[in-house]
Amino acid sequence: MLLVLGLLACASGGGGPHAALGWSLGGEAHVFITGNRFARNYYHQLTGNRHLLDSLQHRPLVAVEARETESATVLSANGAAPAHLTLARFHAPQTCGAAEAVTELVLAFPPGGAGGRSTPPSHVTVVALLDAPAFAGGAGPSRPALTRAAALDLLSRVVRRAQPTTPLRALVLDADQAADAGEVVPLASGYAVGFRARFPNGTDTVLVTGVATTDVALHHLRWVREPERLRLVGGMVRMNPGTRYSLRGAVAAAGGDRLLLVDEITDISARDSRSTAVDAGTRRVIAAQPLALHCP
Repeated sequence: MLLVLGLLACASGGGGPHAALGWSLGGEAHVFITGNRFARNYYHQLTGNRHLLDSLQHRPLVAVEARETESATVLSANGAAPAHLTLARFHAPQTCGAAEAVTELVLAFPPGGAGGRSTPPSHVTVVALLDAPAFAGGAGPSRPALTRAAALDLLSRVVRRAQPTTPLRALVLDADQAADAGEVVPLASGYAVGFRARFPNGTDTVLVTGVATTDVALHHLRWVREPERLRLVGGMVRMNPGTRYSLRGAVAAAGGDRLLLVDEITDISARDSRSTAVDAGTRRVIAAQPLALHCP
């Protein structure tokens, strides 16, 4: 079996992506890698042709069917499911909302539900591991979801740990709200908490934002993204860099815990905003893609 690792390592000069973010659709997962260098080198590995970017100047999409059985592991909230690469699509710069070319990998799950309950349903975020033999496994146990009242209480206490004063507004649980909001996601060993809370600061207003993992009592609180304090003008961040964090959920990871799905939103430069999969233990970004990525 030829693992996708072999081609990806060659395509990136040995330092390329170990994982990619994307979404599920029926019996497939579509994951995306942004970058001219990666697209050019990976296309060369698949076809022997070095002129992908020239081709993309004349047509916005070049597709190549997989020649061998190349495997990967697709992580979702359901667990880890094996998959194999069936198609690589190369999108021209600017066509997907990214300045550089985007490589789209189409990964098919085994027919007949061979991945079991770890196969993701349609239309959920997934992370594909591209540097190890494919494997299957359940998501493992996680803490029970908190009631809305308990989640708001935990969110408020984490925010007070970041900024021990009174916020301007009461907080709500809403990952799409830009301020005065946060999220609480159950993990195997506790809860992940993301927040964006406004506070008075003299004549100014500051937005405090961050991501933490913690137990309910906050005895073991650990910052995955240290609290940032951003000055607001007209409700917008006016500093560079200035990033709001929004916690979008979690997917299974090795060891029984989860990778956190975190949006990093940059008000003054939409192109710099990105979706990430973060290892909560190491705080390392495992995979990332532009937040505005949308391939036709």
